[in-house]
Amino acid sequence: MTDFAALFKDQWSKLDPDTAAVLNRIYGGADGETPIFMRSPEGARELIDRLLPFYVSAGAPAIAHIEQRKIAAASGDIRIRLYDPGTSAPAPAIVFLHGGGFVVCDIDVYDGVARQLAKRSGMRIVSVDYGLAPEHPFPAPLHDCIAAIRWVAANGADWGIDPKRIAVAGDSAGANLALAATIALRDAGDSPVRGTACFYGCYAPDLNTESEKDYGGGPYLIMAPEMAWYWNHYLSGRQDRTNPLAAPLYADLAGLPPLFVTASEYDPLRNDSELLVEKLKAAGADFEFRLWPGTVHACVNLMGWIRAMSPRVDEVCAFLNRVTTKA
Repeated sequence: MTDFAALFKDQWSKLDPDTAAVLNRIYGGADGETPIFMRSPEGARELIDRLLPFYVSAGAPAIAHIEQRKIAAASGDIRIRLYDPGTSAPAPAIVFLHGGGFVVCDIDVYDGVARQLAKRSGMRIVSVDYGLAPEHPFPAPLHDCIAAIRWVAANGADWGIDPKRIAVAGDSAGANLALAATIALRDAGDSPVRGTACFYGCYAPDLNTESEKDYGGGPYLIMAPEMAWYWNHYLSGRQDRTNPLAAPLYADLAGLPPLFVTASEYDPLRNDSELLVEKLKAAGADFEFRLWPGTVHACVNLMGWIRAMSPRVDEVCAFLNRVTTKA
């Protein structure tokens, strides 16, 4: 068996020790597996569904009430799942959009993350099982997410949700969708979104950033060829690559509700968030930004293994509570 701790000693030496330890375990468990970017979408999903839930579920708390239903959306009837930590109704809610490069993962894989967010925030979570590319390329997944947000605003009272206290959050590709949905709803003129949290998102299909060059070829969970594979499945045509709803780094960012943006230090996508922050500053947007030191992509998924993530996620949850209680 490969000794990954020794093999990647130099790359992992500056990581948070818990992060290095769980990476060693992940790479050991995936030893000999074909990389995602060399698989079909179906093969990539099989790998993720087989290996990832064990890590995401670590430390996931029990939740008082979980309920699921299907709603009509662009990709067909999609699942949405309520996680109610026992907060009195009418309660604030977070519509959560999972990551996975627009191609892999679902609300089952992300069950542990939804449980953590519900417990830590005290808010009701609505996790959205949007359609995946390439079967459902842009803009279908985004339209699914918008439909879910609108459903919560219109029908969330059935789940004890206050329709005037809705926030959105997402990680990685889910952060792209969360930001793009927030922009689209702003443009529609009737947005119910009070605030948006974006964890280490991918905001444009640019693989020539410094962070892609520094970390996209290393053992930091996601690689540049993998990101190219995801984008190529999500975007059908050349014009999509600069569409501001597919690549929100190119969008008008003025007039958005408050945003909380995070980036991981050792992440090929780090510059995506940093470039977004520069654009938010130029637009005069209301936002907070945190660069999480010593961490890698998908660290929120691994919060059960990385002790430093608890206070970081709690800070984001406090932000989401704050924006949904403002007059």
